[in-house]
Amino acid sequence: MSRTRAGKTSVWGRVAASVAAAAAVLAALLWVLSSDRATAVVRRLFAVATSAVLNVLGNHTVAQGTEILSSEFGISVVTACTGLFVTGLFLAAVAAFPASWRAHLAGTGIGLAGLFVLNVIRLTSLYYVGRYWPSALDVIHQLVWQSLVIAFAVALWLLWAGRAEPARRRSA
Repeated sequence: MSRTRAGKTSVWGRVAASVAAAAAVLAALLWVLSSDRATAVVRRLFAVATSAVLNVLGNHTVAQGTEILSSEFGISVVTACTGLFVTGLFLAAVAAFPASWRAHLAGTGIGLAGLFVLNVIRLTSLYYVGRYWPSALDVIHQLVWQSLVIAFAVALWLLWAGRAEPARRRSA
């Protein structure tokens, strides 16, 4: 990392570190998105979690692979339904923000958990919309929920960034 004569990390050094951290997260995201095996695991995780929630709510569903099926309706969890892209962008924003390692870990945990839970709620609601209001499924799936997930990720990041402990400047 670049240092000034006074021994403090320079602004350009911090910028370079932030860009490198965000680039590393985005590279990992691209790797996950390009791996059929990795995306299949994530898709299956969402199918199992959503089916479990639906069953707690009194439905009789089963997760078969990446599909959530019942005698009334079924949905398939495709890669775009996992929120991986939005989650990756959230994590890149957390990595790029000048905060302490502890704050970065908290932001990562909050983002992963929050976006996972929101996505399970999203999939659960889409099951109900498809079952009881099928004519609205495309609009709610593509316009309403995609916008809500992005808005939630931005709001969650803003909340985290506003409370994140700043990175401490190092001295030589």
